[in-house]
Amino acid sequence: MGSKAAVLVLTDERPERLFQDISGLDRSKSLDLAAEFLEGTPRQSGILPLDLGVWPEDGTACVASFPRFDVICSRKIARDHPSDIASEAARLAGMRNAYAICMESSRDWVSILAWSPAGVIRAVSLSPGEGVIEDAGQRLPFEDPFWEGRHPVQSERYRLPFHPIDLGNEALRHFFGFVLEGAEDDLCVDPEEVEIPVFCT
Repeated sequence: MGSKAAVLVLTDERPERLFQDISGLDRSKSLDLAAEFLEGTPRQSGILPLDLGVWPEDGTACVASFPRFDVICSRKIARDHPSDIASEAARLAGMRNAYAICMESSRDWVSILAWSPAGVIRAVSLSPGEGVIEDAGQRLPFEDPFWEGRHPVQSERYRLPFHPIDLGNEALRHFFGFVLEGAEDDLCVDPEEVEIPVFCT
């Protein structure tokens, strides 16, 4: 399947290890959040492990509300310009921070957003077909090795100095503590062991 993801996390904490403690799923709040995001009357249509739930079917959303954070996975947030979802993040997050990572390996495309109530902290999106689509805010520390050429592409014809999907998986590791492809570290969560409800309208 490759790496496909469209994940938005809302929290007032640092997000790195949130998925290590997913106890306390609030089903009522999850339903309310799904209704707010989908802007309709949702019904739960199943449960998916996180490795599949990060890229649910069109017209559905994987939504879960935990004591320390909310998570929404939906192709609706997979925008080429991550700043385009800042208003949606603001609407859903309130006074919390929002972090979004979207990627699709068929395009070798990644989009990353870090947002706070003060505004966009970082918005970056790129693919070899379109080059750098958006590059706003200060680069985050985990990006530096990529831009500095420490993850080179073995092709002189490739348009970018690294594969965006590699950056996307490193962003997943940095922000959320799991990866879809690549080596896991000792602190990574296995996304196959995390389950989140699926909603549709």
